[in-house]
Amino acid sequence: MFDYSTPALATYLNISSPIAACTNGGKVAVINTEGVWEVEGNGTKKLIPNSNYDARDIVAIDGKTYVLAVPTGLVKIKTDGTRQKIVSNTANSKTRVKFLQNWIIYQSANTLSIYDKNLNFKAKQSYGVTEVMDFEYKNGYLYTSGYQQQKRLGIPVQIAFLYRMVFDGAKIFALANLAGNNQGKLWGYNSADLAHDMADTRLNRLHIFEDKLYVLGSVYGGNSIYRWNGKDLLTKTLITTDNYTNAAQTRDETKVYIGTVNLTNFTVERGQLSIPRRPTTAGMGDGSSNFPKTIYSDGGKIFVGSSAAYAIANRDNQTFMGKPISAYRGDASLLVVSKNLMTRHAWVTPGNGEVLLFTDKFAVIKTDNKINDLATNLGTAQKLPTNTYFVKF
Repeated sequence: MFDYSTPALATYLNISSPIAACTNGGKVAVINTEGVWEVEGNGTKKLIPNSNYDARDIVAIDGKTYVLAVPTGLVKIKTDGTRQKIVSNTANSKTRVKFLQNWIIYQSANTLSIYDKNLNFKAKQSYGVTEVMDFEYKNGYLYTSGYQQQKRLGIPVQIAFLYRMVFDGAKIFALANLAGNNQGKLWGYNSADLAHDMADTRLNRLHIFEDKLYVLGSVYGGNSIYRWNGKDLLTKTLITTDNYTNAAQTRDETKVYIGTVNLTNFTVERGQLSIPRRPTTAGMGDGSSNFPKTIYSDGGKIFVGSSAAYAIANRDNQTFMGKPISAYRGDASLLVVSKNLMTRHAWVTPGNGEVLLFTDKFAVIKTDNKINDLATNLGTAQKLPTNTYFVKF
């Protein structure tokens, strides 16, 4: 079995202050204030300069074209640097973009806008929630996730939701929430019903592969709505395999939630927590925080990038590229599990950092602003405020 701790390539790119990354065929694109950096599989890089220094997200729509999400809209840029068009909106710092089944979908705060490849506007939908965090689209359905701030008996609680709406090419409209069916909604419970599931939850990231929607959420506390199937508070879906997927002996630290939704009947098939734990000579070890960043699946495995507090399983005995893991300061966590969540294929870290991208082929990690001490460059000081670490599997 492939060992994710010994990838084909692991190198610094010397790209300062990376913001976001995406794949483009056999390449990776990373944005910072200088522009778009295209990184080849051998680690060589090329800068595509652009003047949109406030770009927040990037997606490739073909081998020579990228779309950038900026606070005021979208910028379409080619690899020769040609900037083709800007869609202007009211400025908002919370913005993302994806290219899904020939549609460019743009998020600005709690509003999603859909454009064709030429940036011709098609539809818009605003959501009356606290925060929209991600979205996906497939076969006429638009999926949106995030959380809603509510109260129960005066106690505030954040409740994750997943909405499914229809997009017919010209209009977005909601599906009815039928009793017992919830065709257009998963989770998103009424706070009055959450007597024993009051831990805050958010649904941070979504990824579709074939007929499955893979969801990445966060839990701030103990018992949460992720214990259940998203439709009732009776049907359990959590899979526990060991101490690192068991919420026992944990408190209000942030936990990662991984879930699989069947798109055919829009039901939660299964879910699992991911919890670092402190070393112990007895018991399970107290839980530590794990902050979700990215999720991807190729249909066989699920790839989760997170920022893990001390310590992922077997951390102190791990090596990366044959070298010991550096002293803990917040780990870039690369977790690989089977699609049925029963097997952990890998849980590795090269050291301190934040995962910007993690797929079956590449990982991009943003290091912190102190010292580059990822395992392949142990203890080497850097001059840039933050740097970019590129991994090819």
